[in-house]
Amino acid sequence: MQRKTLLSACIALALSGQGWAADITEVETTTGEKKNTNVTCPADPGKLSPEELKRLPSECSPLVEQNLMPWLSTGAAALITALAVVELNDDDDHHHRNNSPLPPTPPDDESDDTPVPPTPGGDEIIPDDPDDTPTPPKPVSFNNDVILDKTEKTLTIRDSVFTYTENADGTISLQDSNGRKATINLWQIDEANNTVALEGVSADGATKWQYNHNGELVITGDNATVNNNGKTTVDGKDSTGTEINGNNGKVIQDGDLDVSGGGHGIDITGDSATVDNKGTMTVTDPESMGIQIDGDKAIVNNEGESTITNGGTGTQINGDDATANNNGKTTVDGKDSTGTEINGNNGKVIQDGDLDVSGGGHGIDITGDSATVDNKGTMTVT
Repeated sequence: MQRKTLLSACIALALSGQGWAADITEVETTTGEKKNTNVTCPADPGKLSPEELKRLPSECSPLVEQNLMPWLSTGAAALITALAVVELNDDDDHHHRNNSPLPPTPPDDESDDTPVPPTPGGDEIIPDDPDDTPTPPKPVSFNNDVILDKTEKTLTIRDSVFTYTENADGTISLQDSNGRKATINLWQIDEANNTVALEGVSADGATKWQYNHNGELVITGDNATVNNNGKTTVDGKDSTGTEINGNNGKVIQDGDLDVSGGGHGIDITGDSATVDNKGTMTVTDPESMGIQIDGDKAIVNNEGESTITNGGTGTQINGDDATANNNGKTTVDGKDSTGTEINGNNGKVIQDGDLDVSGGGHGIDITGDSATVDNKGTMTVT
């Protein structure tokens, strides 16, 4: 009985128009003796590829060895690689294994950019353009006349603009356009009403100040100065626009002052106080006062236009040696309405501007000894 033990193959290839074939059949008997072997070798193995040389029978080895020199001239590594690529993966049972190479690794583009993964929804995350300029934050406006501008580093209180600097200890330094300085020690926000309360001290630490949620400025200490440039509106009993508790206090009212409902626009308690009222002042309703000073040697300069109606009072000074200079126009209308009132000795009123009184009102009212009224303007009472 014969048993076929070796691969029997018939390979037909076409190379440069020259054909060749190899038919290898080996049959052995049960005794292991070879009965017949027919081998046909190519006439010119130099024209064969490495794959074709690999498949030649051993009998053709001498011819193959003679034709390896062209391959070796390119380097042994090149030959080994070429043969490895074309190696057939046949095991003893003639099962074929698919050893496909791994997908090639893409070449490095020498870039440091990391690919951006898509989002779960499929939308691609677009990285920020490094050239994009971040949008600056918008100014924050509070309902008690305070505006914080983080871009410009300014804090505006009643139209008075201060530049600010945040300090390492948590305080905030303020400076106005005239170089005057102050410090904020407390910053408290009422989110429900969108207001902010501020507390601080003067640059020398001698004067304390507060700006509360109602928009009222309260200063405690001597030699305090307040500049009100914008419009100040005060409405309601016990409400006060600007309050100073101390001697030599000064308020410069360049903006409009509107007081009603029993409120006080400017309140100063202390001796030698001064108020320069250059803006427009409107006061209405009983117990409403535009300017009130409790202390001796007070001076009030009313240079703007004042309108006092319905029982209100424009200026009231309670103390000795007070002086009121009324250079602007004053209109007083209604019962118990009063333009200028002084309660104390040696009170003096200089009326250079026009004074128009009607409806039972009082233009000038002084209670005390040695009072003086110097009327140089036009006074009309009806």
